[in-house]
Amino acid sequence: MGELVTLDGFPLSGVTRDGIWKINSLPGWNQRPPVKRNRESRTSGDGSFKTPVFYENRLITINGRLFTKNHDYLHQAEDMLNALGHRGGVKLLVEGHGPTQWATVDPRDSPDLTAVTGNFLQFQIPLEAIDPFKYGESYAVTGNTTDAASLFHRGTVSAWPVVTVSASSSSGYTLTLNGRQVVVTRAIASSSPHEIDFRTGILRVGGSVVTGGLSTANFSPINPGMPQNMSISTGSGSYGSITVRYSDTYI
Repeated sequence: MGELVTLDGFPLSGVTRDGIWKINSLPGWNQRPPVKRNRESRTSGDGSFKTPVFYENRLITINGRLFTKNHDYLHQAEDMLNALGHRGGVKLLVEGHGPTQWATVDPRDSPDLTAVTGNFLQFQIPLEAIDPFKYGESYAVTGNTTDAASLFHRGTVSAWPVVTVSASSSSGYTLTLNGRQVVVTRAIASSSPHEIDFRTGILRVGGSVVTGGLSTANFSPINPGMPQNMSISTGSGSYGSITVRYSDTYI
């Protein structure tokens, strides 16, 4: 597979109408972001109390160069580079450097553009991913009260799914993954599916956030590199189905 780097769908490597794009380096892309945690020192003991490990934003810089067909194309490329992703929330996609991965990025500063000659441009684009994880292939796996959803991903860290539940049950339902249960006591109608984000624990009904609908919220991620099943059970012998959406996840 050849190298392909795109920002908001625009190719920054390969041949385009502007000329020949080359990526020199992508610092921050293949490095793990800095760890952040709230340390609480043991005043009468060694070290600190155990606290969760989280990550800072991922800081990425695209360093590249462009050989344009003529001087006019060089200036057009400068305008394009200044506009790419300027409002943030765009996809940075990298192929040809291991598994295909992407992240959602915002601008961290203005691009640094240097016209070395009339048709040779060097550029540096500083970006920031407020979600420090990188993602790969995405999946939508279905299951029901008879057949569990069979889940697997090829990433390197745990993936958090978003689950859509369709059922008709006045007593709610239970989702089970890796022995952990999420018990939803809110009634569900077939005309109004539920959506549960396992990362945030938020339950939405008809697109709106609802509270008080969970009696047990023991959320589990989908661990990398091993098969897992998510099952649904409903009260009163009613039928329910689920669609589990997630992506290969990397740090």
